[in-house]
Amino acid sequence: MAENIMTIEKYLNGKVRNIIVPDDAIATFIVDAKCPAGTTKDTDIDSLSLRERELCLAWLYVWISGSPTQTGSNSDEDADWRHTEGGERMSANVLKQYLAMANDIFDKYDEPLIGEEYYGFVGRGIRNPRTHR
Repeated sequence: MAENIMTIEKYLNGKVRNIIVPDDAIATFIVDAKCPAGTTKDTDIDSLSLRERELCLAWLYVWISGSPTQTGSNSDEDADWRHTEGGERMSANVLKQYLAMANDIFDKYDEPLIGEEYYGFVGRGIRNPRTHR
């Protein structure tokens, strides 16, 4: 593959800082964005429509929003000495912003939004089964 071709992999990795996107994740973005059959991470980004390109980006943002808040740090300590290097720490607000950016793209193309429905248990407390209080 020629060096000057912007592949899907390069495009997506260039959109985020200090985050390495695995090949299998990129493959799922391609499928979820409904790209043409035969599209791989090495496909020229110019062969995709704007819609497909932006939906791949939206799925990248969804993937990031579900990532841990701290990644890739190495720490070493001995007695009173401690050293930590590498890694990236993202706040919950930053992760929410990634999800919001993804939903903006999904909304633009009338795709279902992520995280708009809330499911869970509603606490009702302990009640007396005889009096229902």
